[in-house]
Amino acid sequence: MALAVQIEGLSKRYQRRLPWDSQSTLAVDGLELNIPQGEIFGLLGSNGAGKTTTIKMIAGLVMPDAGRVSFPAWQRRPQLGAVLEGSRNLYWRLSVWENIAYFGELKGVYMNALRPQADELLEMFGLADKRDRPAQTLSRGMQQKLAVVLALLGEPELLLLDEPTLGLDVSSSLTIQRLLRQLVRERGLTIIVTTHQMEVAQAICRRVGIMKAGRIALEDSIDSLVDLFQRWDYVLRMDEPAYRMVQRDLQEYEYEELEEQRPGQVSLRFRMPDNLAVYPLMELLAAYRVQLTQFSQEQPTLEEIFVKVTDGSREAGE
Repeated sequence: MALAVQIEGLSKRYQRRLPWDSQSTLAVDGLELNIPQGEIFGLLGSNGAGKTTTIKMIAGLVMPDAGRVSFPAWQRRPQLGAVLEGSRNLYWRLSVWENIAYFGELKGVYMNALRPQADELLEMFGLADKRDRPAQTLSRGMQQKLAVVLALLGEPELLLLDEPTLGLDVSSSLTIQRLLRQLVRERGLTIIVTTHQMEVAQAICRRVGIMKAGRIALEDSIDSLVDLFQRWDYVLRMDEPAYRMVQRDLQEYEYEELEEQRPGQVSLRFRMPDNLAVYPLMELLAAYRVQLTQFSQEQPTLEEIFVKVTDGSREAGE
C-alpha cells in the first residue's frame, strides 16, 4: 500500500525566549514514521508526548528544526483538512451555514461547488436542520461535528484530527467514530488521529504509533500489537456449588475471583504461563464433571499495551 505520509528525522524544540528564562523544550526528537494511505492511523501518547506538534508539522503550521515530511502517495502536497484541539476551528457567533461559507471561501471553493458539498456533509453529520443556528448554541458534540465538516470542505485527501472526541459524551464520541470510519470506507480518505483515549483508537484505527518523549516507541497494526503482548488469561464461569467442590484442587493455579453479577455463579480469572497450561485445568474440571457456563481468553487492550510501552508516564513537552 502506498504511503500517505513519510516522516524522516523530524525534530522540534521550543525556546521560551524570556529574558529571565532561556530554557528550551524538545517536543519532537528525530521522529521516524510511515503512515499508509486510505486508513485511520492513530498517533497515541500521554499529554506532552509530542502528538500535537507532530500534527502541526505535517500540516505545515509549525516548521521543524530538522527532518522532513513527504507525501509519497501523491508525490505532491495533498489537499489537507485539519481540526486542531484548542484552536479556532469555527466561529461561535456565525451560524452553521455562515461558518461553511466563510471557511469555504478561505479554501477557494466557489459557491456552486460548495453548496452540494456542504449539503452532503451536513446530511451525513446530522446537521442539515441546524444550518441556521449560531454555532455557540450547538451542543459540544454538534460543534465538533461541524468542525469536521468545515475541515472536509474542498474534499481534502488527508484529514488531521487532534483529539477529535475529547470532552464529548459517549453518544457523541461514538457518532464521530462511526462517521470517521464511513469517510474512509466511502471516500478512501486518509485520516491521522491523535488521542490519549485508547478505547477510541482501538475502535477506529487499523495501525497506531505510540509516542514517548517525542519519539515513536512502537508502531504496528493493532492486531499485531495484541499478538505481541499476548497474555494467557482465561475467564471461567461455573455454578457456585461446583466451584466449592473443586476449590481445594484449584489452589495450585494462579487465579482470582471476579465480581459476579449472576446469582449462584462464580467467575474466575486464571493467569497461565502459556497456552498449554490450560489443558490440565480443563482435565481437572472434567474429572469433577464441572459444567462451565463461560470459557474465554482475555486479549490485552490497547490501553494495557500503551501503559507497558510508556511505563504509564507523563512526558514533558507537546
